[in-house]
Amino acid sequence: MNVLRPLLLLAAALPPTLNAQEKPRKSPQPMLLPQAVVVPRGERELQIDGSLIDWPELPAMVLSDRRQLSGTAHDAWRGPADTSAFAFMMWDQQSLYVACAVRDEWHRALDPKTMMLTEVPAADSVVLTFDPERNTRSNGPDPGRREDREFWLADEASREVVRWDRLRGSAEMLEAPARMVALHDKEQGITTYEARIPWQQILPASMQAEVGLCVDLQIVVNDFDENTDSMPQTRIGWTFGSGAVIDPGLLGTIMLVADTSAMRGVVPEFPPKPGTKEPPAEPIDYWRDLTARLLSNGPAVYDGTLTPAEVGGVERFEVLEAIDRHCERMPRVDVLELHQRIHRRMNREVRGLMARGLPSWWAQRMESVSKVGADLVPGGGARLFRLPMGGWMVRSSNNLLVDAAGPDLARWLWGGAEMCVLTQPLDITRRSDQLLVRMLSVEPKRPVYSHLAFHLPVIAMEDLHVVKPGETYGEEGRARITALCKPREDGAVPYDCSYLVELVDGPKLLFVSPTLPLEAVDGIEGVDAMIASSRNPQSVEIARNVKPGIVLFDDAFVCQTLPQVPRVTLNHIHLLQRALLPTPSVVLAPGESWLVKAAK
Repeated sequence: MNVLRPLLLLAAALPPTLNAQEKPRKSPQPMLLPQAVVVPRGERELQIDGSLIDWPELPAMVLSDRRQLSGTAHDAWRGPADTSAFAFMMWDQQSLYVACAVRDEWHRALDPKTMMLTEVPAADSVVLTFDPERNTRSNGPDPGRREDREFWLADEASREVVRWDRLRGSAEMLEAPARMVALHDKEQGITTYEARIPWQQILPASMQAEVGLCVDLQIVVNDFDENTDSMPQTRIGWTFGSGAVIDPGLLGTIMLVADTSAMRGVVPEFPPKPGTKEPPAEPIDYWRDLTARLLSNGPAVYDGTLTPAEVGGVERFEVLEAIDRHCERMPRVDVLELHQRIHRRMNREVRGLMARGLPSWWAQRMESVSKVGADLVPGGGARLFRLPMGGWMVRSSNNLLVDAAGPDLARWLWGGAEMCVLTQPLDITRRSDQLLVRMLSVEPKRPVYSHLAFHLPVIAMEDLHVVKPGETYGEEGRARITALCKPREDGAVPYDCSYLVELVDGPKLLFVSPTLPLEAVDGIEGVDAMIASSRNPQSVEIARNVKPGIVLFDDAFVCQTLPQVPRVTLNHIHLLQRALLPTPSVVLAPGESWLVKAAK
């Protein structure tokens, strides 16, 4: 087809690694960090209409090597016809012109009802990330990202380019002359993306488009192959093959050139990446010191004798403040994307995303939980672990997980995963799909309790234990689980559900979700520990009603994940502790635990 001439001209040059029947090579060598020249548009007229018939032959940015793939678990990738791409660029003084031809057997356009600018839309897409100053070295709050720009191209009706600011968690639709069109050829299995992006949207005011300008760039293609899945199953990136781990701070480079001489073998020399004035993240010694200070100043009960900040000592308060600041600084979209990569077993990306900064500390703390969690718990007691990325592990004669989140949980917490309870199952930051898949794939299956069904790879939704409000579940010799939530007036169940967990020969635990009404706990007595959502406006009244022996806090030290919902701060937790008096309470940092004993 003429409209895809650049793609078809290059089809014969596909590397042998694209043969889906070929056995993968042993220990493939990393690909070189990519570089590309961008030739001028000249007098050529371009219509941004999704057809590439008016584009000349150009050097291609190739995304077709198996090493560039992320997300091949559960047969998510079926060969190059499923996900591979070529990208092309041209420039003039006003704009950058981008074309990307993607091979994709099943195309998912954007459902207009699901468009949320500040989230990660569920649609096949091309994401372009530009680093004009070439100083980005990490994800998270890296100062080098301050001037970076990211653009999202997808098959959506408005034909507008979306500019993301992932560092600050905002987005906007760009006005003309910015324009984007995506067309899918079902017969050929090819989607063509064409866009015009003004330089003023890409470059800071101090820079302009000129011959010799170098800009660092990442190109990622997101492939959605399940119409019930809100996350991409496969991704392929321009630099993803440049190492065994996919480093989010590793970008390729483009150079604006004056003519097409580079296509005749006269390739200019690219300047090296400049040094950075500010470190992208705190060094590993910083996080080790933070852990050491935390271990030296463990959790203590607040009973009103001291102020909440004084409980545990000044040193502990300073450590908790530092952890809270790091959670506040972590970009919200980065957190969402990290959880997405964990859920879809994109292990190389996960290792890169968790290699630095706060995520690296979460990984350290999870390993510590696994070690300490192996210790025996006294009879009649239960040890509650606050998992580093959210959720709880309950170790007792019955072991269970509640809203457990994070990577490699099946590796670190399998002994504590006899069952799993999900209070907010549609929130991807409050579950671990890979853990749930393993729990539901072994024989006998390990029960997963949820009041809502949701998509899990290779697992039928009917395999979930979808609970009903007010009903009690649990086999003989296992913990009894009672779902506490109130259906809405139209009969629909709410977004979240609370649970009463009665351990065999152990304490009674009440997990309070954000919308649990006070009347739902009428008649509940003998609660040994209440794990309260700080977002529930009736948490204090619920505690007055059930009279727990101790209150722990579910929302402490987590990052913001919803644009319209502010994160719970340490100060908020301290205010709630005061309001709960005379009921005692304990604040647990990520990875810490508390022993709860059953009342006699």
